[in-house]
Amino acid sequence: MVRETRIENGARADGISDSLIRIEIITHFHRNPGLESTPEDMARATGRDPYRVESQMNKLVHLHIPEEREGKERSRYRYVPRHSVATYLLSRNRR
Repeated sequence: MVRETRIENGARADGISDSLIRIEIITHFHRNPGLESTPEDMARATGRDPYRVESQMNKLVHLHIPEEREGKERSRYRYVPRHSVATYLLSRNRR
């Protein structure tokens, strides 16, 4: 179920910011360790628009929070635990 509201001109908008969608994605991964998910699966789990979820998942990949893996038909994402992010940052600083 996608949460939607109507704005004055009749266009549809879900009324939430992109940062809230990112928080919901991170929270869902954190509560489900080992989860690999497509944007569509994550949109269903969070009740958000699939296109916005995919956009925000891509932003999180650039921040090295989830990891993107190419699947047979769709990219899949999995949470990169905090220690892995710290290890990555330390390895970058040593170069």
